[in-house]
Amino acid sequence: MLQINEKGIQIDDLSTIKNRLVDKFKSIYGEDINLDSDTPDGQLLGLFSQELANVHQAVSFIVQMLDPYQATGQWLEQRAMYAGLTRITASYSYIDDVIFTGSPKTTVPINSIYIDKNKNKWVTTEAITLNDLGSARTKFRSLELGDYTVNKLEEFTPSTIIIGIDRVIANTKSYGGADEESDPQLLKRFMLSHSINNYDDRQGIQSALLNITGVTKCIVYENFTDITDEKGVPAHSLNAVILGGANEKIAEVIAKKKIGGCGLFGKIESAYLLDGLLRKVVFDRPKKIGVNVSMIIGRYQLFSDIDIEQIKDNLITLEFDIGENVYASRIISDINLVDGFYIKSLTVNNSNIADIGFREYAQIKNVEVIVE
Repeated sequence: MLQINEKGIQIDDLSTIKNRLVDKFKSIYGEDINLDSDTPDGQLLGLFSQELANVHQAVSFIVQMLDPYQATGQWLEQRAMYAGLTRITASYSYIDDVIFTGSPKTTVPINSIYIDKNKNKWVTTEAITLNDLGSARTKFRSLELGDYTVNKLEEFTPSTIIIGIDRVIANTKSYGGADEESDPQLLKRFMLSHSINNYDDRQGIQSALLNITGVTKCIVYENFTDITDEKGVPAHSLNAVILGGANEKIAEVIAKKKIGGCGLFGKIESAYLLDGLLRKVVFDRPKKIGVNVSMIIGRYQLFSDIDIEQIKDNLITLEFDIGENVYASRIISDINLVDGFYIKSLTVNNSNIADIGFREYAQIKNVEVIVE
């Protein structure tokens, strides 16, 4: 029977429901009633059983989605709204200075599409005309929402050839783009939201920083001792290490959240006007450390196919926290999501462990798979 109690919800499967209805039918019409699946009564019984099973499954799903740890999609967004949190939406990436060179007086229309070296598409935000020297500057916006990176002096190729344009080069680095927040990221912020209102707590500052738009990773180190600790944080100081987010917003959060007399440590400097006083705030940005994975695998069967590209995709998309070491044994479970092989050897940066500093974070960039 469908039951909801203090322990949760209990539902019956289709077979149990059908057997219970069979007993009820026989108690009404007698033991000699024919309920085989090829009879009208049997087919009616099957319809009742399936519909009741569907109701059981629907109720079970609703109860599951009310639990933030199991909720997904819009259900998770509804749970997070109780804490005043909404999912961080994706935004466009921008490049403020792009140089066009070519024949003088050549016109480039608005929304012309250019492609960077990673095959991402960018559009011009305005129509431009090259000057008498054959040069013009404009801005680019990514064609699609998301975080796309273009470094200074990288060159673009046109999606549609415009006669008279010889070269298109970024004169500044791209910025501003953000991917839509995933369910695990939103859940993490939701679970930390209870700490946001803490004023004398390292985790309270960390939770508030993670709630800033664009912040994807954050850790706050606290040194409450009288000497500089092993992380290099001075005595009685905090060191926030943050990936993403605007410097000014980070400065605002730290200035408001840290208690008076607590020192700050970091190489990035910003300021925030608090209670009429300009407060200087320092923090750090983490450095990305590329990790190379190398493995030798064997086939379970001589001619079985192994999806090597899927193995690589599973590893490259792994997320690591700031300061988190990468252990070869830690990534085995993600490798084993693909079937048909066993692992003979596995290394990260030619070792069993890739050591990551306190102000660094790992990103798997190369995966070498050798099948023997």
